[in-house]
Parts: sequence; C-alpha cells; structure tokens
Amino acid sequence: MDINTVLDIIFEAFGESLEVCIFVMLMMSIIEALNIESHGRIFNRIRSSKVGRVGLGALIGAIPGCMGGYVVTSLYNHGLLSFGALAAMMIAASGDEAFVMLASFPKTAIPLILCLSLLAFGVGLAVDALKIKPRHRSHQCGDIDVEPDIDGQHCKHHKGLKAFLKENIWKHVIKKHLPRVFAWTFGVLVVIGVLENFVDVSQWINSNVFLMIVLAALVGLIPESGPHLLFVTLFASGTLPLPVLIASCISQDGHASLPLLAENKVSFLLGKAVGLVVAVAVGSLAMLFC
Repeated sequence: MDINTVLDIIFEAFGESLEVCIFVMLMMSIIEALNIESHGRIFNRIRSSKVGRVGLGALIGAIPGCMGGYVVTSLYNHGLLSFGALAAMMIAASGDEAFVMLASFPKTAIPLILCLSLLAFGVGLAVDALKIKPRHRSHQCGDIDVEPDIDGQHCKHHKGLKAFLKENIWKHVIKKHLPRVFAWTFGVLVVIGVLENFVDVSQWINSNVFLMIVLAALVGLIPESGPHLLFVTLFASGTLPLPVLIASCISQDGHASLPLLAENKVSFLLGKAVGLVVAVAVGSLAMLFC
C-alpha cells in the first residue's frame, strides 16, 4: 500500500469533512434562527402538511449536488420533517453525479431526474402512510422547541444575539453536533477512499443486467458520490444499460446522508433499506421497457 496515496486520501477526506461540517453548521444555524424569529410558526407549518413536507423533501433532493440533501437532513434531525420526507430526498438525490449526468447526457438526465422526483414523492407518501417512524434522537431530546409560550407573543427560545450565539450556535450546533458529524464523515470518507484506490470495483460488473442492478443498488448504499460515478461513466460510454443507472440513482444520495449517519443511525439504515428495495424493484421493472 503506497503511503503517499494513503496520505492523499486522508488529506482529501479531511478537506471534504470540513466542507460538510461548515455547511451543516450553516444550515443548522439558519434553522435555529428562523425558528426563533418566526416564534416557531414556520416549522409548525412545515410539519402540519403531510403532503407538503414530502414534496419538499423530493423537490430539494432533486437539486443537483449534496447541498439540498443537507438541508433536508438538518430539518429531519431537528424533527421538522417526517421520515417519509427524508426517504423522498434520499431517492430523489443523485449527489454531485447529477452535474456529470446533465453535462454528459442531458436528454436522458433531465427526464430521469424528473421521474425520480415523482417516484420519490410517491414513496415518501407511502412511507408516511405506513407510519414508519425511526427513533429520532434530536427531536426526543428537545434540541429545538417550536411551541410558542402561553401568551403567544414570544418563542420560548427568543433571546438576544449574544445568548443565541452562546446557547444555540456554540453549545448546541458546534459543541454537540459538529464533532460527531466530522468524525463520522472523515472516517467514512477515508475508508471509501482506500477502497476506491486499492479495490478494482469495475471488475464486479458483468453482462447479467439483473446482477448489475443489484450491484448498483448495493454500491448506492455507500454514503458518498464517488462510487456512483462509475455507473454514470459507463452509461455515458454506452456500455451500461439504463436500468442499472436508474437503480444506482435511486439507491445513492451522495454525501447528503453522512450527517444523518452521525446523528441518527437508525434512520440512516432504514432510509438506505427503503432506497435499496425501491432501486432493485424499479430497476428490474425498467428492464421490461428499456
């Protein structure tokens, strides 16, 4: 094992982990501030509409890149979106590879992204209808209070800027959440980097379309964009059938679920399981039409 390659992997993982943590901190801070300034009304409205919150998850998840996924994950970790909305985001999201797809084969990528959004919306509604509610650590511990006080004039968390920075940003976001998010993100990215550099993933692909669909769905469980790029590149070169790409897009969600892995492992595993089942089912069905 080349020590220089390992060091490159570590430095790259460190840089990506910092980027993830900075964005997560920004999103959590914005959520806290909006909740306080609106006296909790904004997020009460989000939680009150079952269809709206799932639609929001699917819509934001469809945005190319991982930033939209971070937004949904942050809202979910605060108990402001349902598990169905989270599942919708994870199915609709294609990570940074969405940019590559739009650049390489836009006539296929655009309809695919739109169809995945509709699929994600339907699956999210079904998940909520089944009342699947994984253990929710952040919501249970009361990290955010979205209930107004008795007189209805001031939110319970309404404080001055100094108190907000100390209590909400420093103690809650930075000290409590960021170390865990950084540790998990860094660790996962290092492991993935080692696998990508020292294991020939491409040799797993064979001429059996169904096995490739299952493989793509399993690789999509990895919470990182890199592995999905293999299937995007093979499809762009004309060597991979569309059903395999569909399965890969459904199952993977880029880096978006890394903060979820750090904060709520039960939701992470269950969300990935939902994506895996849907990816194999839809990919297999697509074999009949593609």
